[in-house]
Amino acid sequence: MKKLLLIFICLPFIGFGQIFGSISSLTISPVNPNNTDTVYVYAELLFTSSGCPLDMKSHSVLGNNIVASTQHCFGMLTAICNTTDTFKLNPLAVGTYTFDLTLSSGGGPPPCTAGIVPDDNDVITFNVVTSVGIEEHTTNKELLKVTDLLGRETKGKKKEPLFYIYDDGTVEKKLIIE
Repeated sequence: MKKLLLIFICLPFIGFGQIFGSISSLTISPVNPNNTDTVYVYAELLFTSSGCPLDMKSHSVLGNNIVASTQHCFGMLTAICNTTDTFKLNPLAVGTYTFDLTLSSGGGPPPCTAGIVPDDNDVITFNVVTSVGIEEHTTNKELLKVTDLLGRETKGKKKEPLFYIYDDGTVEKKLIIE
């Protein structure tokens, strides 16, 4: 009888350090960021309980290390729950960065009570390169001719689509409405 009573008392604590979530993948967008890009890190998460609402997430940039954490609340029913957390990183300086994510889950509705140990941890490394600017080369272009839709040269009429052909090979489509 004492053993049975002990089992009933301890039953709620059997799953108390159990892992409820895992990080399926971490991806970076854009894939090859430069120092003018806003970088997004997408964390694909998988939970073994129904409902997995976000409780909190945060990140901080310390030099070239980005430390992030996220916590989701788990439901009472056993069911698969997939979700994606997005971390937005402002433009970063040129260099190699490490994004270190710790996932934890807690019980109850948000704000939920955190678990004793984190569920999962994953790290991704990416490079930020120098932005390569494209200089706009402008020249004085000369108009060669103006044509209508059928390619006939014209002086241009109102409310008629026209093609302005220049000596540098560019073509502008114009419709003058007055």
